[in-house]
Amino acid sequence: MPFPYGWIKLNQSGDAERTVTPRAGHTLTPMSQGFFMFGGMDGRRNDQGNPAPNSDLFILKLGNKGEYEWQPIELDAASQVPPVRTLHSAVGTSPDEIFIWGGIHSAMPFQTLQDGWILDTSCMEWKPIHFKAAPAGNKGAAARRMSGQIQDRSVDDAGRKKTSSLKLRGSKARASVSGRGSISFSSLAGAATRAVSDRRGSSRTSVACGGAAGSKKWHGILQKKMGLMLNSTRGGAGGGGGGGASSMKMRKNAGPSPTGNLMATSEEQFHEELVAMVSQGQKDDGSASADPNAPPPRSNHTTSLHENSLILFGGHGGIGYSRRPFNDTWVLNLDNQRWTEMACHGNPPAPRSGHQAFSKDGCVYIFAGWNNELQFNDLFMLDVENKDWSDVDLSWGAPRWNCSLQLVEAIPSWRVFVFGGTADLTGEGRTGGIFDNRIGALELADQFRWSDPPLEMKPDEPMPAPREHSAICYDKDESRLIIFGGWANKWLDDVWQINVSSIVGPPYAISRVVPPLGPVTGQMKVTVYGVGFLSTNGIVIIEFTAGKLSAQTQGNVISDEIIECLTPAVATTIGPKECQVRVQIGPRDFTTTLAKYSYFLNTIADKSLCFGPGMLQEQQANQETRFVIQCRNQNGENRKSGRDEFVITVQQRVVNSEGKEVLRDVPFEVNDQNDGKYEVKYIADEGEVVVDVKLIDENGKPQRIRGSPFRPTFSKMARNKANEHAGPVVTAWLASTLKSLDEFYQNTNTGHQTKLKDGDVMNLIKVMNHIQDMYKEEDTLILRQDEIFETLQQLDREGVPSDKQLKVLKKTGANLTQLKEDIVAKEKEIQPMMQKESAKYKDEIVAFEEELKTYQGGLRKEAYYYYKSGLELAQKRLNDVTNDLNSFDSRMEDLLHIATNFNYPEDLNGSKKLMAAMREDVANCTGLWNFEVQRIKITEGFLVIKWGNVVAGDMEDEIKALFKKLKEVKVDRKSDCFTGVQDVVKKWTIFCPLIGELRDPAMRTRHWTQLMDLCGKSIIVTPDILLRDMWNLELHKFPDAVEDTADQAKQEMKMENVLKKLAKEWTNVDFGFEPHKNNPEVLLPKLADDKFEMLEEHQVQVQNMFASRFLATFETEVVTWQKTLSNVAETSALLEEVKRSWVFLENLFIYSDEVKKELPEDTDKFVGLDMDVKEMLMNCNQIQSAKEFCNQSNIYQKLEKVMEGLEMCQKALFEFMDGKKRAFPRFYFMSSNDLLDVLSNGNQPAKVVPQFPKFFIAIDSFDLEFPDGDETQRPNAVGMNACVGKEFVPFPEPLPLIGKVESYLDKCIDWFRMALKFFAKKDIGEYYEKKIGADGVLRGKFIADSTAAQCALLVQLVSWVLLVEQGFEKFESNGVHDAWQEQAELLLKLIELTMTNLDKPTRQKVMCAITLDAHNRDVQERLVLEKVESKDAFQWQSMLKCYWREEKDDASMEICDAIMPYGYEYLGNGPRLVVTPLTDRIYVTATQSLWLCMGCAPQGPAGTGKTESTKDLANAVAKACYVINAAPEMDYLSLADIYKGLSSSGTWGCFDEFNRLVPEVLSVCTVQFKAVCDAIRAHQNRFMLQGDEIFLDPEIGCYITMNPGYLGRSELPEGLKALFRPIT
Repeated sequence: MPFPYGWIKLNQSGDAERTVTPRAGHTLTPMSQGFFMFGGMDGRRNDQGNPAPNSDLFILKLGNKGEYEWQPIELDAASQVPPVRTLHSAVGTSPDEIFIWGGIHSAMPFQTLQDGWILDTSCMEWKPIHFKAAPAGNKGAAARRMSGQIQDRSVDDAGRKKTSSLKLRGSKARASVSGRGSISFSSLAGAATRAVSDRRGSSRTSVACGGAAGSKKWHGILQKKMGLMLNSTRGGAGGGGGGGASSMKMRKNAGPSPTGNLMATSEEQFHEELVAMVSQGQKDDGSASADPNAPPPRSNHTTSLHENSLILFGGHGGIGYSRRPFNDTWVLNLDNQRWTEMACHGNPPAPRSGHQAFSKDGCVYIFAGWNNELQFNDLFMLDVENKDWSDVDLSWGAPRWNCSLQLVEAIPSWRVFVFGGTADLTGEGRTGGIFDNRIGALELADQFRWSDPPLEMKPDEPMPAPREHSAICYDKDESRLIIFGGWANKWLDDVWQINVSSIVGPPYAISRVVPPLGPVTGQMKVTVYGVGFLSTNGIVIIEFTAGKLSAQTQGNVISDEIIECLTPAVATTIGPKECQVRVQIGPRDFTTTLAKYSYFLNTIADKSLCFGPGMLQEQQANQETRFVIQCRNQNGENRKSGRDEFVITVQQRVVNSEGKEVLRDVPFEVNDQNDGKYEVKYIADEGEVVVDVKLIDENGKPQRIRGSPFRPTFSKMARNKANEHAGPVVTAWLASTLKSLDEFYQNTNTGHQTKLKDGDVMNLIKVMNHIQDMYKEEDTLILRQDEIFETLQQLDREGVPSDKQLKVLKKTGANLTQLKEDIVAKEKEIQPMMQKESAKYKDEIVAFEEELKTYQGGLRKEAYYYYKSGLELAQKRLNDVTNDLNSFDSRMEDLLHIATNFNYPEDLNGSKKLMAAMREDVANCTGLWNFEVQRIKITEGFLVIKWGNVVAGDMEDEIKALFKKLKEVKVDRKSDCFTGVQDVVKKWTIFCPLIGELRDPAMRTRHWTQLMDLCGKSIIVTPDILLRDMWNLELHKFPDAVEDTADQAKQEMKMENVLKKLAKEWTNVDFGFEPHKNNPEVLLPKLADDKFEMLEEHQVQVQNMFASRFLATFETEVVTWQKTLSNVAETSALLEEVKRSWVFLENLFIYSDEVKKELPEDTDKFVGLDMDVKEMLMNCNQIQSAKEFCNQSNIYQKLEKVMEGLEMCQKALFEFMDGKKRAFPRFYFMSSNDLLDVLSNGNQPAKVVPQFPKFFIAIDSFDLEFPDGDETQRPNAVGMNACVGKEFVPFPEPLPLIGKVESYLDKCIDWFRMALKFFAKKDIGEYYEKKIGADGVLRGKFIADSTAAQCALLVQLVSWVLLVEQGFEKFESNGVHDAWQEQAELLLKLIELTMTNLDKPTRQKVMCAITLDAHNRDVQERLVLEKVESKDAFQWQSMLKCYWREEKDDASMEICDAIMPYGYEYLGNGPRLVVTPLTDRIYVTATQSLWLCMGCAPQGPAGTGKTESTKDLANAVAKACYVINAAPEMDYLSLADIYKGLSSSGTWGCFDEFNRLVPEVLSVCTVQFKAVCDAIRAHQNRFMLQGDEIFLDPEIGCYITMNPGYLGRSELPEGLKALFRPIT
C-alpha cells in the first residue's frame, strides 16, 4: 500500500551545535552526498548594523525514523568563498558540481549580484567562474544597457575578519544583534559614508565613527530624513529597530508600497531614498561598469538546466542599487562559460520575480511570480530550440509568488509540485497577499492538468506553517518532498516531509504480459514488459487480481524493461477469468499502470486427441502431410485458446550403413491456431513413421496424448490427395473405423449371448472373455468415436458433406452404449456358475499347496545341510531335489491358467512362495558348496609357501575378500553347513594377521621360545620351513598371547633404538660461551635453546619408557639415562640463575664504591663468592660437555651453596636500597634497576642527571658547570631544562652536587622550589610596579618574556583574583561588569598576540594563558548574569583562587574553606587542560577531600577525563602527581611502597582504574591508606606503615579513578570506600 499523502515533521538528530539557523531565501540542491544548503537570510547584521545574508554551507542528511542531521562542510584549504547572498539560484550541473548565480548581496543598501560560482562536491572547493565575452561585434542590446559592475570579491584575511561576527549561531547571535540597540543618525550617516568610501577604494571605518568620517552634506541630508522618519513613526506601536524580523513583515499588515519592494515599512522607504542618494553619489564619482559578460545583477530569478546549458529567466534587481523586474532570457553554455541573451519570439511572460521554473522535454516552463503592478498564476512555455514563448493557458488557484516548486519523475507522466508562497487569496494585490501552505500538483501528461490532492491527515495532525521563500527538494528513494525553512513573519528552521508515492507512483511501470493467458494451475513462465524495473532494489511481487480475489508471485528483474516470473496457481481462488496485473518492487508501491492476463482450465493429455491424415496408413511419400492436435480440458471440453507446450517427435524407420534398422528424425512444423487446435505438418519418405505427441503438464512433465504414439505409413504408389483432410485416406479411414466399431459391437453382442450348461467351463470362460474385452476396449472405443467426430467436423469446415457418416457415428455410439448395459446384465447372470466352478478349483489349489508344504519339510534333513557330509555327497543331493521341483512347476502352470480366468490367480501365491522358497534354498546351498570349493583351493595354496617367502599382507587381503564373499552367500546363518565353512575361514582370518606380526624383524629367539612354551609344540624356525608348520602350531587358539609377544618384541626394539639415539646425541651437546662485559677473560656458559628443547623431549621419552610393560629388559640403561638427563636439567637451570645473580651483583659489589662503603661485610662475602663462581665457570669452560659437567659429583650442591650466598648479598642490597628510598622518598617511584643505576653512579652526577624525568615530573636535565673547569670535581647545577615543553629556568645561585646521591637530589627539590618562588615573587613585583594589568599588550609581552611559564601563570591567577574582588568592592558602580569587560579585553589582546611571529615555547606560554583567561572570563560572565554581589558568595568561593600573602611572603591556593600552600613543583612549559564548569565542581570536591584528610575517587566511563582532571588540579596547585596504572598483578607490598613514597615526599598519586586490583589486595590497601589518613589527622611527623617508620608530609594527596560496571572490575570494600570522597 502507498504511504499516506500527509505532512510529517522531521526531528533533528546528532550534535545540537550543528543546527542550521532559521532562514529564508536559501537553496537546497540534491547531490550524491545529500542535500546541499547554501546562503539565505537569517537575521544577522553586517558591520553597519544592517540585515545581511550569509554564505553558510551545510549538508542535509535524511535518516530513518523521521530524523535528519545537518553536517557543516569543511572547505578545502585552497577554496575561496562566494560573497554572502540570498534569493539566488543553485543548480546541480553534474554529479559533483553545483552552480550558483546572482542573489541579494546586501539588503540595506540594496545590492544584487551577477557572479557565478561552482562548488566541487568531490573536494569541497568553491571556484569562481570568469564568464567569457561574446564574440566581437555580437554584443546585444542588454550588454549595451549595462552601466554598473559588481567587483570580484576575493576572500582575503581582512575579509574573513570582517565577516567573523556573522559566524555566531542561535541565541548568541540574537544577543549580539540586540545588544547593539537602535541605529543612531550618526550610525546611518556613517554607513552611507562608508558605502561611498568603500566603492572608491578608501580604507574601512567602523560604524561608531562613521559620522565623523562623513561630510556635512551627508550629515544634513540624513538629519532631515531621520526627522521625517521619526515623525511618521512616533505614533506607531514601536520604534524602528533594525531586527531582521521587523524588516520582513507580511504585506497584509504593512502599508502599500509605492515601489513594490520586498520591504515596505517607513524605515525601508527612508532606506530606499538613502540608497538612491548613495547610488547617485557613486555615479557622480564615476564608478566602474558592470560585468559586460554576464546578465545584469538580479535576485529572485530562476535558472534551469537544459542539456549542457543553463536557462536564466526574470528576476528583480539591476545595475547599482536599482530595482526592477526582468523578463529577459539568457543562456549560459557550460562548455565555454559564455552568456548569450536569447532573442525569443512568440508570447513571452510579463517581467516578474518570485516565480518558479522547470525544464522538461526541451522546454522551460515559468509559473507564478510578481512585479510592481501585477501578480501571476499563469504558466508559460519556452521552446528552447525554436526560441518560441507560448502561454499554456493553465492556472492554479490565486496568483502567488515566492513559492517553492519541484519537478518529480513519475510514470506514465511526470508531476510538478508547488508549495506555499504568498497568495493573493482576497484579490487585493500584493498588499493583501497572505502566506500559504497549500500544495498543488501539475500532471505533465498529453494534456497538462492541475490538481489539489487531498491530504490524508487527521484535522488535528500538525502541518507546516504558511510561508514563503522556503527550499524544497525531492528524495526519490523514499518518494517524498522535503521542505526546509522559509519566512512567516519570522525565519523558520523546521524540516517537513510529505510522501507523494500515491500520486507519482513508483519509479517503474508495467505495459503488457507475454503470453497474455495461461492455465489456472499456474507455474507458467511469462514475461512482464514495462520500464524502470532496475530503479529499485528488493523483492519483485507480481499481483493478479479479478474483483476482490487476488494471487501473488515473485519475479526476477532481467533488464530495465523486462521481468520474468511464473504465474501463480488460481484453480481454487480466481479460477478461469481475466485478471489485472500490477508490479511491486521492494518497499515501493504497486504500479499505477496495469496489464491484462487470462486464466483457463488446463489441457489434460488423457482427454485430448490427434486426428487427420498425418496419423494414417498409406499416405503419399515425399509430400507434405498434416494432423491436428485437439486439446481438451478436464471436463472433456475443447480448449478455446492455445499456448500449450508439447514434445513431438516424428521419426522414420530406415536401414543404416551397417544394415541395422534405426529411427531417423523427420523435420516438422507446428502451427498454434490459438483455438485449442495445433496443426502439425511434416514430409516423410516411403516406409513407416513413428509420431509421438506428449503434452507438458502443469508439473512440467510430458504426458502422452490419447492414442500416442502413432505409426503412419507412406508409399510412393498412394492415391491422389492422400495427404489431405478430405482425401481418400481419411475417407477410407472413416469408413473402416466405423465398420470396425460396428464389427466389435456385433461380435461382442453375439459372443456374450452364448448359451451355457452346468460344468461347461470352456464356454463360460469365452463369455467371460467377451465381457473383459468390453471393459478393456472401452477407452479405445471412446477415442475412436472422438477421432471420427473431430475428423467429420474438420471436413465440415472444409465444405465436405458428412451428415450421413455423422448419423452412422451416432447410431454406432448408441449401440455401444447399449452393449455396455447388456454386458453389465450378462455379468450378473453368469455369476452363480462362476462361483461354483471357482470354488471347485480353489479346493484343488489348496490340496496342491499342502503337498508342497510336506515336501518342503523334508528338505531340512538333506545331506547338503550338514558340513560333515562332505562336498561330493552334498552336490549329488542338490541335483536330485532340483529335478523334483521342476515337476511341481509343470502342475502349477495348469492350475494358474484356470485360476486366472476365474480372477483368483492370487490363490496360487502360497504355492508360488513355497516353490520360490524351495528353489531359493537349493540355490543358496549350491552357492555355499561352490564357495567351499574355492576356499579349499586358496588355503591349500598358502600352506605350501616357505616361511621366508610368506607375504602376510597379501594372504590377509585374500582371506578378507574370501570372508566378504562368504557374507554375500544367501543361506541360513544358523545352518550346520554355513557355520562349518565359516569356522574354517575365521581361523584363517585370525591366523594371517598373527603371521604378519611374527614376520616382524623385532622377533628374537627369546620371543620364539615364549611361543613354543605357549603352544606346547616345538619347531625350529628357519626361512625354509613351510607355512603348514606354523598352521600346525594352532596359533589361532592363542591370538592374544601371540600378539602380546609380538608387541613386546616391537616395544623392546623401540627402547633399544631410543637408548642408542640418546647416547649418540648427548655425546655432542656442549655449552656455548660468551665473554663477560666487565671481564672478557671470564666466559659465561649458556645452553642453546634448541638443546633445552631436545633435553625436554628426551626426558619425556625416558619417562614414557618407565610407563611401558616391557621395561624389564632395559631397566638398568633407562634408569641411568633418567638420572643423567635430570642432572643436566637441574644443574643447567641453577647455573643460569647463579650466573644472572652474580653478573647483577658484581656490578655493584665490585665496581660501586658507594656500595662497598655502605655494605663492607657483604662486599667481603661477595668477593669469596665471586672466586667460587669464576672457578666453576672455568671448570665448565674446560669440560664444555653439558652431560659431563652436570653429572660431576657435588656440582649441584656447590651451585646451591653459591646461590644461597648470592641471595644473602642481594637481600642486604635491597635493605640498603630501602634505606636510600627512606632518605629520598621519590626513589619509591623508580624501578629497582633504575635505582641501582642511580646509586652505582652516585659519585658522578652527570650520569645521574639523565634519570631525572623518572622522579621529577617535568625536569629533563640540569645544566652543569665544573668549578675552574676541572671535570674531576663535582659539578654545580646552574639551571634546569624542561621535559614537558621547551624551557630553561636558571637558578638564582648555583647548586653544588656534593655528598651522597640522596642528599644532593633532596637539595635539587629545595633548589628548584626556591628558584620558582624567587621568579614568582619577582614577576609579581614587576607586574604591579609597571601596572602591566592595565595594558593588554604589555601583559602579553610580560607573559611571553617570563623566565618560567609556571610563574607567569601564577601571577596571572593572582592578578585575576584581585581584579574580580576589586570589582566586588565597586559593585554599586557596576564594578563586576567592568571587571568582566576588562578581562575580555585582556583575552582579546592575548589572542592578537598569537597572530604575530612567535617561537614555539613562547606560543605555548601564551596559549596556556589564553586557556586560563577564557575560563576566567566565563566565570566572570556567570557572576554578572547571576548578579553576584560579594566575594563571600558561593559562586566565587567555589572557584580555585590564588593569593599572595604578604605576611607569609608566599602564594596560597584557596577554594571554599580549603587552604593549600602553592607547591612550587616545576611543571615545565606544557599545555593546560580547558577548565569547564564541570571541572570547577570537580575541583571543589577534590580539594575538600584533601582538606578533610581523605582521598578522592573520580569514577565514570573510560575517556571522560578523570585522570587528566586530577593531573590538571595538581598543576594548578604546583604539586607533583604520579599516575600509577593499577594492574591485577600488583600486590600489597607494591602498594605499600607507593604509599611510603607519597607520604614521605608529600606528592600526589593517581591510581588509574583502581578497581582492577584483586579483592585481597584492596582489603590490605584499606589498612594501609587508613594509617596514612589517621597520621595526617593526628598531625604526626612520623608514623608506622607496613612495619616501617615513615616520615609524613601532610601535603600528600591520593586519588583513585574507576570504571564502575566494567568486566573484570572488583567491588571496593566498604572500609576503603569510606576513605575516599566519590566524584561521578
